[in-house]
Amino acid sequence: MIVTLSNKIAGRTPTMITGASTDLPGNVTNPDFSHIYVSSDTQRLTMSFGVVDACDHIAVAGLNIKGNGNGTSRVRVTDAGVLIRTVNVTDDQVVVIPFPQQSFTDLRIGLYKETGIGNPSVAYVSAGLSFEVPNGGEQAGYNRQFLARNNTNKTTVSGLAAPISQLRKKKQAKGKLSIPNATKEFSETTYQTFLDFASSNLFFINETEGTYPSTFSGTNPSCYLCYDLGMNAVTAHGSTRNLNVINFDFKVFNGL
Repeated sequence: MIVTLSNKIAGRTPTMITGASTDLPGNVTNPDFSHIYVSSDTQRLTMSFGVVDACDHIAVAGLNIKGNGNGTSRVRVTDAGVLIRTVNVTDDQVVVIPFPQQSFTDLRIGLYKETGIGNPSVAYVSAGLSFEVPNGGEQAGYNRQFLARNNTNKTTVSGLAAPISQLRKKKQAKGKLSIPNATKEFSETTYQTFLDFASSNLFFINETEGTYPSTFSGTNPSCYLCYDLGMNAVTAHGSTRNLNVINFDFKVFNGL
């Protein structure tokens, strides 16, 4: 499990290589999801962010590229035309693409929508560094938010209690991550950097590495965007002063 702790392209305005439209390019780095960017191309949207220093992932959220849902739609990351990694999608999931840390001459993020109603669009794009959660990641009982459908239903019923009509609405989801045996070094360095970032920025969680048969294809459905960092506590370990118990909670958007 990795958690992101920086965004090197926050506030940047990309150049739209494919799909330039009348929307503001800066919409894609604006954390306000009421501002989106819709491509003028029916299938593609390619964004160029130019020179970006050390990154180990890119992330995109607020997509509409699932197409026919057979996995032919995709998100790709390239550097000056060199393909680094691809994630194929079957729904409008949040996508995180991890890769070995590198600097970019020209960071480009491309969306491809195989088919479907509406041109490709995106609400938020991020790129930066992340940390691997110590001790194997999440603990038993952790809520796997990438598998959830966060909806509420209000149903009108007949006199026989049979459903007549149903109103479905998305609801806000909540998450909590526990790290029970964190070292003092991690607690006092990496975790503090994360708290400083997450207190005022959106961040992402990627639960598994994903599967990448080649640079042209891959899957990684275990991702979601997090916001509103809430309660965060570092408490003394019950057995030794050399370890700490970390807990923090947050709100979740998974795009589903």
